[in-house]
Amino acid sequence: MSKKYKEVKMTKSLNVNVSADALWEIYGPGFAKAGVWASAVDHSEGHGEGKFDGAVCDTRSCDLSAKGFSSVKERITHYDHANKTLSFDVEEGMPGFVIRANNKTIITSSGEGKSVAELTVTMHMKPFMGFLMGGMLKKNLNTLIDSALDDLEVYAETGEPSDLKKARMRKLAAKAA
Repeated sequence: MSKKYKEVKMTKSLNVNVSADALWEIYGPGFAKAGVWASAVDHSEGHGEGKFDGAVCDTRSCDLSAKGFSSVKERITHYDHANKTLSFDVEEGMPGFVIRANNKTIITSSGEGKSVAELTVTMHMKPFMGFLMGGMLKKNLNTLIDSALDDLEVYAETGEPSDLKKARMRKLAAKAA
């Protein structure tokens, strides 16, 4: 039996000059606060009680500034505090031809005060539209993932948002004024 979807999978990793515990605090327990450091996330908010031990929420909503997206709702599908692993599905906000979108991140130690974040995005798309639009979506997501990893690295290593995030925050503040 053939698959009823087209699968696209991307894996990227990031070496960070902070401990795995410090990076995990931002990414795992800080899941609801992505809007603090991610330049493509204008606002994020956690909802519900965490269904996994150590998780601070069940879902997260994000208002985005990313090309092709405006807002998403994400649900934690796996959370392992001890092994620093987090997976979530994007439940709302993806184009209609995307059947499922999942993000899995694993954070590991790579030496004293160093860590690696490995992020895997898996998308299942309707065959016809996935074939037509999948390349464009993959390109946009690739750019978005690279930006998010850069933002995460800067925030983890300095405690401050990246220059790109700061510029976005200034633009939003000027709009609100």
